[in-house]
Amino acid sequence: MATGKIKKTSVEGVAIPPKGKRAYLWDDTLKGFGVMVTDKGARSYLIQYRMGGRGSETRRVTIGKHGSPWTAERARDRAAELLEQVRRDVDPFDAAKAALAQQRREREERDREQAKLAKLAFSVIAADYVTASKKTLRRWQEQERVIERDLTPCFSETPLPSITADDINDCIAKAGERASSAAMKAYSALRSIFAHAHTSHRRLFPASASPFGDVARPQGGGKRSDFIGNNELRLMWLACDDLGAPFGPMYRLLLLTGLRLREVAEGRWSEIDLEGGNWLIPKERMKNDEPHWVALSPQAVEIIQALPRIDKCDLMFSTNGETPVSGFSRAKSRLDAAMLKIAKKEIEKAGGQPDDVKLPAFVVHDTRRTVARGCQIDAVAPEVIERMLGHVTHTKSGLKGVYQVFEFEDERRAAFAKWGQRLAAITSGGANVVQLREVAA
Repeated sequence: MATGKIKKTSVEGVAIPPKGKRAYLWDDTLKGFGVMVTDKGARSYLIQYRMGGRGSETRRVTIGKHGSPWTAERARDRAAELLEQVRRDVDPFDAAKAALAQQRREREERDREQAKLAKLAFSVIAADYVTASKKTLRRWQEQERVIERDLTPCFSETPLPSITADDINDCIAKAGERASSAAMKAYSALRSIFAHAHTSHRRLFPASASPFGDVARPQGGGKRSDFIGNNELRLMWLACDDLGAPFGPMYRLLLLTGLRLREVAEGRWSEIDLEGGNWLIPKERMKNDEPHWVALSPQAVEIIQALPRIDKCDLMFSTNGETPVSGFSRAKSRLDAAMLKIAKKEIEKAGGQPDDVKLPAFVVHDTRRTVARGCQIDAVAPEVIERMLGHVTHTKSGLKGVYQVFEFEDERRAAFAKWGQRLAAITSGGANVVQLREVAA
């Protein structure tokens, strides 16, 4: 039995034994303290002892592997503590066994808690809520968009029990930087998700665990009446050149057609009749679940004709040929930055201070209100504007329903053409164009 002073050099100097064997070095001053070397070269500190003197069973307790944190000096101190327990008739083997059992119980408890939290991850509950909403909410797609745009970036995989009132208030405030209505939508969607979790996982997440008692309900959130002023329209149109495809043309079509963001972003070539200047959107893609017809102005036709096409892809706006374009928040940030850059250059060229330039904030949905406002200036009848924007829900089926899709066809085509002319004059800096914000509602 090899003995010697156990220190770093002696421990590392023990030769690796043949396959299937173990080599030992026992300390010559602290009896029972040793190091074991396996045929793989692993070196571990241990103690060896008997409880009850000669004839009783020899037991060994491993202290740890050689290296950090178990140096020879630290292992010696630990061995002295364990051997002192033996002297007091306390078996370190039983203590180690009990400690391992406790560690196992704690690990199992952690695993159970992690499994519980995984079921309550925001992304999991939100997805489950959207699935359930498809059966109960007519406007579930709007809720899904709010979740994707404003909530998931904030909470992602965070378990609901870990989300605090401060976290929620911060998330809602961030959405509110874009618009008060966005804050209210984020608040409502998040509250609905928590309520869904309380219902579907009552045992894991009771209602008493909700943080909403300390969440501030957003102020305002009523119906917006904002529209984009002439100067911002001009800057937006110019900035679309900097953005390029797909978002530059997409934003310009939003201004020309009054359609909603996704109605344009998810457009199909099969819906377009360029020769006739028509865009017929099926009901599956419309918010009011009704087909919608847009009379394309010459400017809109020109933009669509110039769009790049992907072979065997029906999507008008796509980067991969398989799914519609996405990343709307990033695109809007790029648009805002491009508009500000242009405005600063213009001010600097005119001898002003570019750092003083600030542009009014707007949201993409304001393009619809802007189209409506421009048509009001051109004395388009309210019922025609309502149909231009797809606000009207048809109540008839068959030929009558088809007729209603194209109701006020001539008036709508004339209005879209006139709005296209007005927009062209505004974006080219034409003089004597009535300011949208100067006209009383």
